[in-house]
Amino acid sequence: MAMNKKELVLAANAAAGDGYYCPACQQPVYLRRGRSKVAHFAHRPGADCAVSEGETSEHLRGKQQLFNYFQAQGLRPRLEVYLPAINQRPDILVWRDRRLVAVEFQCSPLTVARLQARNEGYYQLGIKPVWLLGQPYRHHLSAAKVAQFTQIIADQPTVPYWNTRRCQIEYRRSFRRCSFVRGRPSVTKLLQQQVLALTRTGSANDLVRRLTATAYETVQQPLAHCPLVCHDLVPTWPTTRVAVIYWRIAVLLALRTQPLFTAWSPAEWQHWLWQCGRPYWLDFACAPPSVRGTVINEFTLDLLAVRVICQCGDHYVLFCHPSWFTDLAAKNASLAAAPMIHTQNRVELLAKER
Repeated sequence: MAMNKKELVLAANAAAGDGYYCPACQQPVYLRRGRSKVAHFAHRPGADCAVSEGETSEHLRGKQQLFNYFQAQGLRPRLEVYLPAINQRPDILVWRDRRLVAVEFQCSPLTVARLQARNEGYYQLGIKPVWLLGQPYRHHLSAAKVAQFTQIIADQPTVPYWNTRRCQIEYRRSFRRCSFVRGRPSVTKLLQQQVLALTRTGSANDLVRRLTATAYETVQQPLAHCPLVCHDLVPTWPTTRVAVIYWRIAVLLALRTQPLFTAWSPAEWQHWLWQCGRPYWLDFACAPPSVRGTVINEFTLDLLAVRVICQCGDHYVLFCHPSWFTDLAAKNASLAAAPMIHTQNRVELLAKER
């Protein structure tokens, strides 16, 4: 979108030969249009517009599709409105539920810091940001990228996409998993796979290397000998830089530094667990801390099940420091004796550690 002498003009409706100017920097722009190129305005070579970004053909096409999509829903979309107070220009602005929403169609790399800064700018103006991902993000996403673009939609963590081929929004919620395991095997099988993965843990990751050293210093055991309660048996959304089981082990080792019968209020307990995991947590730029809270709550339930902590009134109390297995044979024997149950009944299996 650009300015002519009178008004803002969409590139799709622009007439060749007319003079156009960038609404942000007031510098001249020119119309680009072709058989295989989506109509758009471009700055002249050497222009230093602060909000100018190189755009792919998919991004240009997607913006126009989104404009038409929201217009058909009666949401009064506005394309590339420049917001001088924050020096930003969202792809689309729409009115939804009596609130302005900035819809961004992201097709190029974007750092967490830049995403957070963009969101903070919108929040300053009372605008809700929504990020839709394009084709480059459809391939394998790292846990870090999933966390970066996680948004709460219909009360669920979600990574939303805009499909330019189908002209529709798509919601991906299939990122939940247990440490090292895909699918939903039996609990015993899941535990066996996690134990095997821990025995193969290398030292390439600095967090894992430090955790391995801490385990040897504290309990003189390798990570694979950890108590069964460390194993995550319920699939969770990506929240940690490494597998969740490493964070659980780190928490259990940190609990050994706390005197027995230490008490925490629920808020203090949540904060203490958050602090224990501080180096492990991924950065969420669009989602609230409640996404991370789900992982904390799952571990709290498991610790209660094996009475590592107990609930006394309105406090959690440290009741015992669970023992580590002396060798894998002992751990495997414990697993072999465990009943074949489903993950939703994990308490039955974990209770064998009492």
